[in-house]
Amino acid sequence: MSSKTEYETIRDFTEDLEYQTLSSDFSPDVAERPERLHEWLKSEEIESLHYKFLEKGKLSYPDLREELENLNIKFTHLEYNRLFLKISENRNSKCDWDEFISYLLNGFREDHPTSTRDDEITLPIHTPPVVRTSEHRSPVCCIALLKVNKLESMEERSDSDSESEEQKFQRFFKEYALEQSAEWAGIWVTASREGQLRFWSMGLKPLRLGKSNSIHQKIRTWILCIRGLSDVNLVCTSSTERELRFHETVTSTFSLRAVILSMPYAVYNMQYSYHEAQTSRLIMGDYGGSVRILEFDAHSKSPFVSKSGRDILEMFWTDIAKGKFPQFRCHEYLNVHTEMIQQVYFARRLNSTFAAAEYRNIKKYRGRCPGLVVLSGDDKSTFRIPLGVTTFCVDERHDMVVTGGPDTSLRIWDIYVPTQPTSLLTGHHAGIVYVFVQTEEKKIFSVDYLKIIKVWELSEHTLLQTFDDLVRIIPSETDLVFHYHRALRVLLIGCRKLVAIKCNPRVYVDLTDGNTHTAPVSVVLYNRLFRNVVTCGLDSLVIVWDPWSGKRRIIIKDCHIEYIYGEKSKVEITAACFDPLERHLLTGARDGCLKIWNYNNAVCIRNLRIEGDQSITAVRWVKERILVVGWDQHVTEFPCQEGNEYTLAKKWPMFHHDDITCADVKTGEGVVTASYSGELIFWKLETGQPYRCFNVAEPTEFIELSFNRYKKKRKEIFPVTEAHFPTSDSTAHFIRLTAFEMGKQMIKTLQARKQSKLAATIRRRSENVFIAMSVQAVLFLQTRRFAEEHGDLLVALETGAVQVYSHHQRGGFITQFNAIHKMGDCVLAMTTDRKERYLFTGTACGYIKLWHIQNLGMPPSEKVRISMPLLRLKFIFLRRDTFLLSAKRAVRHQTEPLLLSSYKAHLAAVTSTVFIHLPKILITGSNDCSVRLWTIGGRYLGTLGMPLPWMKLSPFEPFKEEARVFRLSPDIKKVASTTTMKVISGVQLDRIRPRSKKVVEEKDLEEENELIRNYGKPLHEPILGEHFQYPAYNEPKHPIKLKTISSPASAKFTPVYAHMKVYEVNPHELPPTSSATKRLAVENYLSSELTESRAWTEYKTTRKRAE
Repeated sequence: MSSKTEYETIRDFTEDLEYQTLSSDFSPDVAERPERLHEWLKSEEIESLHYKFLEKGKLSYPDLREELENLNIKFTHLEYNRLFLKISENRNSKCDWDEFISYLLNGFREDHPTSTRDDEITLPIHTPPVVRTSEHRSPVCCIALLKVNKLESMEERSDSDSESEEQKFQRFFKEYALEQSAEWAGIWVTASREGQLRFWSMGLKPLRLGKSNSIHQKIRTWILCIRGLSDVNLVCTSSTERELRFHETVTSTFSLRAVILSMPYAVYNMQYSYHEAQTSRLIMGDYGGSVRILEFDAHSKSPFVSKSGRDILEMFWTDIAKGKFPQFRCHEYLNVHTEMIQQVYFARRLNSTFAAAEYRNIKKYRGRCPGLVVLSGDDKSTFRIPLGVTTFCVDERHDMVVTGGPDTSLRIWDIYVPTQPTSLLTGHHAGIVYVFVQTEEKKIFSVDYLKIIKVWELSEHTLLQTFDDLVRIIPSETDLVFHYHRALRVLLIGCRKLVAIKCNPRVYVDLTDGNTHTAPVSVVLYNRLFRNVVTCGLDSLVIVWDPWSGKRRIIIKDCHIEYIYGEKSKVEITAACFDPLERHLLTGARDGCLKIWNYNNAVCIRNLRIEGDQSITAVRWVKERILVVGWDQHVTEFPCQEGNEYTLAKKWPMFHHDDITCADVKTGEGVVTASYSGELIFWKLETGQPYRCFNVAEPTEFIELSFNRYKKKRKEIFPVTEAHFPTSDSTAHFIRLTAFEMGKQMIKTLQARKQSKLAATIRRRSENVFIAMSVQAVLFLQTRRFAEEHGDLLVALETGAVQVYSHHQRGGFITQFNAIHKMGDCVLAMTTDRKERYLFTGTACGYIKLWHIQNLGMPPSEKVRISMPLLRLKFIFLRRDTFLLSAKRAVRHQTEPLLLSSYKAHLAAVTSTVFIHLPKILITGSNDCSVRLWTIGGRYLGTLGMPLPWMKLSPFEPFKEEARVFRLSPDIKKVASTTTMKVISGVQLDRIRPRSKKVVEEKDLEEENELIRNYGKPLHEPILGEHFQYPAYNEPKHPIKLKTISSPASAKFTPVYAHMKVYEVNPHELPPTSSATKRLAVENYLSSELTESRAWTEYKTTRKRAE
């Protein structure tokens, strides 16, 4: 093909193509490839192309192709066309050097490792804190955590290069499949200075109370630190009495098991490290600046086992150091710091101990204090920091340590390079008192003395969020204690109150696959030119996704905003579309504002606005024009051509009497708009004049397009109120009268106007005309022929029906079908494949239905034959079931269209659907804030933004369900019906087939013959089966020998009683009855005086005998 022909091709394409890009006009007979030009070009070749651009200024499509072919870069004709469309951002037939190099830079950026990093659509701390009263008499001085063993093993888990893909997926799934229960995640332990300990669940519900006191001294204790020894179920407390007390937590008594007395200095900070393959270590930092390590074997639990005759094991530290207690081993690092130890940590993988301290006397060290010391055997390395270190966090996986101190700066260090920090983060205005790192999320959280929490991005060293709600929650307290739960990602803060803050919480994949947006999804679009997905939501976010890898490419935040009393607030995005060449994105918002974006670099090119600031419901970008409809009841046209960008908008004539809900355009032919009241109006695309009008409640009736007469007639039929037909106040759209109330008003009107001719006409058509049905969605079938008999428009109503119209001047309503199976449901979104054989509908209850519409609305002569066996192989829904379920039962009398599949895809309403033709993938967006991918057969592929590994997809070949392992969406799995489970699992249970009468009779005859054959035969050993065992019993003392009786008459019985040991029966002796009992037996109430005299006589007799 000559270059002239190619130039004419691209010129005709840029002039005539409106909705389809070049990629969607060609059939995929030849396998496509990605136009990754940056992978083919070398630096010398880029410089040579730069010289060509300097010489010619701009290169046309044939010139650019010729230059690339001279560099031995060869693409197909289709690929060159797509490449030129991507490069030419000005949508003309030429490209300059800036456009060319920008395209190369975007390609290099996508290949950079940092481009695959998932940007956050929400702030790391976005949930309100949980606040509880501490129930302590004094402020909480320390917090500990009692964990279970599998929680610790999960936290210590690391990646392995030798793992297979399936093993990595299982490990990744287990890491995110956490149970949010107190029994699994552990128990919080808080302590106050007077020795009171309280146990809390993960939801901060009080469990029990304990007390830690000194066993010898009579004075009150003063708690300094507590630590949970999870593997041995103990809590260790340190106090100013220089004691370490080990309390049992298994029993409810919180008993004291062991005490270590006379420590050299009081222990200020402790850290406990345990692992299955190593001994347990208790690391202690004291007021003397020394570090001591106590080791013991936790498997036997011998140091803390209770023994008979000993309640408490009392030990002196000097005896442990001398080895008098062999179950303990101790290591001492004396005088590590000259100040008291603020924090200690043992790195198990590095086999090193970290100790930090603050320094007030900075003159001695000339501003370079040894704030952090790393001890590894006899080796010692020092990190010198002004004013020392108050807190630090060690990331063993990346050999990194983050320190914070009184100098208000965060420092990131390489563990093996203590001389200079790799990064310095500034922004705090007070000393940093706590810091922790989320390794998997690459974030640093730091807290300063003023109760300000800052979140930092670890790889780019940028500030992400400043959280200051603690100042409002605990305004009067500054001495706070902190503890971070790594598995649940919860920061617990203790003082007079307990405050739990979720820091970038995990997604529990056993409950949900996560969300794509933070608010309901309003629009989902697929860009055929760049092969990516664009999602827009009510959170005012536009996100560009790579659906083949599941990664976010670009996030545009706060796309539409408004200022209310000086405060910035987000405005919901309600509509969006691409330009005809799919180079730019147009978004419409609730406040009537429109923006044009170059979404490859997140730059807003142009701002537009409709009059009245009404909500926009639909936008369509045709050749050099933008059409906008919304609650202003108008169709607004904006010019969009070079040199005419600032022309005022043009309003089409207003024929609608209610808010416009949806609209669609058929390329080069016409426009259709629909309203809440059921009005359906067809417009000429070239002139903007209406030519047909329908009402979906009475679709066969002809309605004359006379603006004044139609409006007057409508007002007489439906008494208009401000709440029913709002014009200016957008909030009145939600205060609509129901159909029943409208009917009552209509009856009153009819009774008052019985003599009028209009009332007589209304009575004849009262069943259909008077109940207004809103239109939820409209869809043009772009490939259908423009003819009177061909239905090329689908209209979805709030009743669940879908009507078919022909937008021809002599056309109209053709047919309708029921598209729901659940009462109260309706279709909200519709889309088709490229050849328009399949129709995908999304409903308000979250269902996706697939219909075969090739013969729908077609004349009988043009209908094609449908191969049902082929469809049954492709769609498991069509296979016969034992019972006719609701989805099939709803359409059993419906001949056209054929229902191919039905399943529940979302928990909320489906608001947008997109079908990708070549890989045969359906994308759905919903009010449950998720965007999901499905195969054409209904198998679940994934949710955009989910934390689990993404399934491998390709845009250049159809997706094959064979040899693929599919997951079930966890939220759908809990509410799925039988039909949904059948479709999304791809498995059909065996049908229950009733047996015929002949088979039953033959089976009974075989059983009878079997009984006859076995009659009179002895049973085979063992009689009681293979799994029965006789109970154990003692052998009899006297062996039983049965007598052999030869008489046939006596052979019928065996005299077993003759062999039993019989004991003689002796008479039972009764005990003698006492005299007092005998007297009571003969006495009655009449002989009370006699009884008293006799009792007094017996008493005196007994007294004399005693004397």
